[in-house]
Amino acid sequence: MMYPKTIASLLAVMLFPAVTVYAEDSVELDPSKQSSKAKKNEAPVSSIELDSVVVLGKKEQVSATDKGLAGSVDVITRQELEYEHVTDTLELFSKTPGVVLSRFSQGIVNTEVSIRGFSGDGETPNAKVLVDGIPSNLFSGLSELDYLFPTNIQSAQVFKGTSDASTGLFATAGNYKVETRKDVDKQLQFGYGSFQTREMQGYYGEKQGDFTQNYAIGYRKGNGFRAHTENEKIALSGRWQLDFEQSSLALSAKYGKYNSPEAPGFMSKEQARDDRRGVAPNALNDSGEKEFKHLSLHYDYFFNNDLDLSLKAYWQNFGRERNVRFFGSPGLEHRLEDETSIGFMSKLNWKINPSWAFETGYDIERQHVDEFRQRLTTIRRNAQYDFTAQGIYAKFENTPLDWLRWNLAYRVDYLNSDPRNQFVINGNTLRTRMLDNQTIVQPKFNLFANLNAQQTLFVNAGRSFQTPTGVNLNLYSTNGPTNVKVAINDGWELGIKSQWHPDLNTRLSYWQQKAENEFINIDNINQLIGSTRRQGIDASFDYALDEQWHFWGNVSRVEAIIVKPDALHPQFKDNSVRSIPSYTASLGLQYAPNANWIARVHVDSQGDYYVNESNQGGKYGGYTLTNANIDYKTSWGRVSLLANNIFDRYYEYVYDFSSTGATNQLNFAPGTGRNFMLTATVDFL
Repeated sequence: MMYPKTIASLLAVMLFPAVTVYAEDSVELDPSKQSSKAKKNEAPVSSIELDSVVVLGKKEQVSATDKGLAGSVDVITRQELEYEHVTDTLELFSKTPGVVLSRFSQGIVNTEVSIRGFSGDGETPNAKVLVDGIPSNLFSGLSELDYLFPTNIQSAQVFKGTSDASTGLFATAGNYKVETRKDVDKQLQFGYGSFQTREMQGYYGEKQGDFTQNYAIGYRKGNGFRAHTENEKIALSGRWQLDFEQSSLALSAKYGKYNSPEAPGFMSKEQARDDRRGVAPNALNDSGEKEFKHLSLHYDYFFNNDLDLSLKAYWQNFGRERNVRFFGSPGLEHRLEDETSIGFMSKLNWKINPSWAFETGYDIERQHVDEFRQRLTTIRRNAQYDFTAQGIYAKFENTPLDWLRWNLAYRVDYLNSDPRNQFVINGNTLRTRMLDNQTIVQPKFNLFANLNAQQTLFVNAGRSFQTPTGVNLNLYSTNGPTNVKVAINDGWELGIKSQWHPDLNTRLSYWQQKAENEFINIDNINQLIGSTRRQGIDASFDYALDEQWHFWGNVSRVEAIIVKPDALHPQFKDNSVRSIPSYTASLGLQYAPNANWIARVHVDSQGDYYVNESNQGGKYGGYTLTNANIDYKTSWGRVSLLANNIFDRYYEYVYDFSSTGATNQLNFAPGTGRNFMLTATVDFL
């Protein structure tokens, strides 16, 4: 087990090479690729580089990073995204340090990601998802990115920690920030792979004078590794921007549809081990469809080099329809979900002088949700409700010395809901005020210190919160609802980023996060688990041996413990929180013999986890998978061959619908075996 005294030994090893991810030397960004004339005037608070950001790919392809966040900030750029081909867009984060990928194999509810010792089961919202600054979480907190294909993504940033003042709702352990492409380019890509998978992606970006237009399209269809699997996915997007002398105005539209006429479902342990490509007998009628619609306006005004304002307004709709029957369920359940979100966001940046800067922001999102579930003749859920979250923050940043920078922020979030919400739960009609007038104050702190020319020490601390979601925002009783309070999380991190020489970079950190009144959600029923403590060590490196050979790797060890259980479950004391792998790790190698050929191999590994709070029923989920790709540059574009799970290893996702580990409550979803994909990319510029 790890304890706070681990810090002393950690500090002792910080001055030695450790095991961030793949980073390359910074290159000047081509001004012609920038999205707005006004953005050329942006200036940092200090001319020195004080940050803990690590880039997977080329730094010049990063359009924006949060240089004020002192901690584990990792960015995946276009250079890496170009080689990715996935059914579920969230799989793009699989190489990122400390990110856990949960593969459900449930059709339209197929994948989730999680960080910092939180589970990806969907029972605990743990991270905010933002696309071009716009929230992209469902009302339950689940992440949604399937309306984007890799060709349309410029970069994806992952921040793990509690010190980002710009996000509130769902940002319990950090956030994912995705930037779509806004560059000038013309590209078309076709692919064919295992399980009759067909894919087409296209991007078009053009700038004429002060007008920029960007379009993206994606289509993918395939049968999947397991029987009774069929997925069809389409995504369309357009962006139109006008640049003025000191400002820019952009309209963005996105549409996505994901259809699963068949889904393989959860299996029993015996069936999963005997026939990993089979379909669960209970899932023969499983199917689903989800749809996404989005419109947003983005306005940026630059008063001068020291003062700028950003405004965003949006409307979006998430719709899901699903037929599902779980292992042990008495019958097929029909589920409908429809959520319309509208919101507004603003941010003001002011560089007061060379030493001081100020930032403030406000955001509001209002969700209108309709849910319906029926199993056989029983209406298990029928609910309509509104939920509103507002947040405001202010942050001061100071660079008192050329080797030291810090910032301090306060954020306040206010949550409320329609007091006239009516619910039907398993045939019983209930009325509740849900979350009403909840106010959460959250201090945030970040510090950077250049110990010398090669090493930057970073420290962060902050408060975040976990809020109940969905129809079960309260605990119900016969006398009326009893409020479930938000769970307050306090976390901190201490680490060091080192550049031992231009070709070797490392990052090492220790972090801790404690929560009060934490709860989980098992099949949409809230269950308190009490006070918890999460802690871990993150370590990563990248090393360019020469112009041909490049190595990178990362490892994250995590411990998530129930320190003080709720009164109903004293037996959970000192047990592990469910579904938290003991570690995640990746190791990669790139070989480029010349300018036309590039070959990559990377190994991803994950530890086992307990599937419930009682820590009964065994540990599952561990794996080590090897993937590779080879690319050849032609006169007209690129040809790529991708191979996943080369050694055809068995792995699985396991979920417990109880807290006891009972055999009839354990659900297994075998992972995808060996598979290949061949793609051809045509560049028209």
